[in-house]
Amino acid sequence: MPDQTAKSEQGRGDELTASGRLLQLGPADSGLHPGVNTSRRIRKRQRMPGLAMLPTALTLGNAISGIASLIELAKAYAAVISGDEKEVFLRLGYAALLIGAGMLCDALDGKVARMTATTGRFGAELDSLCDAVTFGVVPALMIRVAGDFFFAHGSAFEFDTKILWAVSGLYACCAILRLARYNVETDEEDDHTSFRGLPSPAAAASIAGFVLGLSWLRNQFEWFGDEPWTWILRVLFPLVCMFVGVMMVTRIRYSHLFNKLVTRKQSLRTMVAFLVLLTLVVILGDYWRLTVPALMLAYVLSGPIYFGYRVIRGRGLLGRRLALAERKRRRDERAAKQTPS
Repeated sequence: MPDQTAKSEQGRGDELTASGRLLQLGPADSGLHPGVNTSRRIRKRQRMPGLAMLPTALTLGNAISGIASLIELAKAYAAVISGDEKEVFLRLGYAALLIGAGMLCDALDGKVARMTATTGRFGAELDSLCDAVTFGVVPALMIRVAGDFFFAHGSAFEFDTKILWAVSGLYACCAILRLARYNVETDEEDDHTSFRGLPSPAAAASIAGFVLGLSWLRNQFEWFGDEPWTWILRVLFPLVCMFVGVMMVTRIRYSHLFNKLVTRKQSLRTMVAFLVLLTLVVILGDYWRLTVPALMLAYVLSGPIYFGYRVIRGRGLLGRRLALAERKRRRDERAAKQTPS
């Protein structure tokens, strides 16, 4: 006859699941239940009260960077009105660097929050509000100020100003919609390795880098401010800014580069690409105003290029070959099952 006392004592700390597997209800790694396998048990990080304010401070640092960038853009617009080109170059550069500072704070706050187990809905909403300022309002105003400096100020075409206002409004709306969709569709357990649509910090960095590159060309070469370049910018500048803004609300996949670089599992290909990129940045350090726009343009185009590759692979000649190979594999598997052993 089974020992009822042993069963009752066992029931105090353990419980059988539907599959009959022993489930430990007591504290993990206590040594009271040596038969239970706890090697795969997920251990939650303990909350660190002393560092609970650090993610919030980083998020607010992002907002402060955006506000400071708005002030620099206001000074740049005043310099455009007065015709002081050196002051315009200086203020646009400061505004772009402050966007970069906001990107650094935005990249670190989520990582620190997950490390200290202080993630929550409050932090997510606060982060989106700060991002709306730094990566939505600031780049939109930068489009307006830079466009007025490059081709619209003193122009006989009032249509240029209307286009800049329309593009600025479109970009800001796309950034806000992008952030709202991210909050709705992203779970707390998401691995944060990729994005659906161009992330708003990368879009803001692309606009800032584009403006930096054009400012450097305008400052180094006097002919860049003459015809036909002003006409080219009238078409190229709004189109590029519109393209970057629209990419934020698409479903095209983009990799989360920061999380891939700081994760523990690094592939050899990722490390080699990072080292090559770092070498190019060091070599071209004197031309960083052109290097940054080139890198951001490559990242913006990486999504559509990979999407096109997937379409060609799924519907083109390569896709048909893969489909035929898959059918042949399935036929072979069915034939192997039907063959008597």
